Amino acid sequence: MPFINIKVLKGTLSNEKKADMIKRVSETVAEIEASPSPKDNLVPYTWCVIEEVDFENWGIGGNQLSPEMLQAVVAGDT
Repeated sequence: MPFINIKVLKGTLSNEKKADMIKRVSETVAEIEASPSPKDNLVPYTWCVIEEVDFENWGIGGNQLSPEMLQAVVAGDT
């Protein structure tokens, strides 16, 4: 029975995007783990948790992340 834990920056995903992520990641993990059985046998028993982390608790390259840094990464300005 898979347990998936996803960490994202707080406020960066809408509820719709989180629901889509939970669905798609759960299906993908179940497909890989259940193979060669159908993934549909495992999807109902696949747990997925999305944890939202505050920007000040996330670091990259030795630096505390800021919303501006994330926007630059998403825009491809890095």
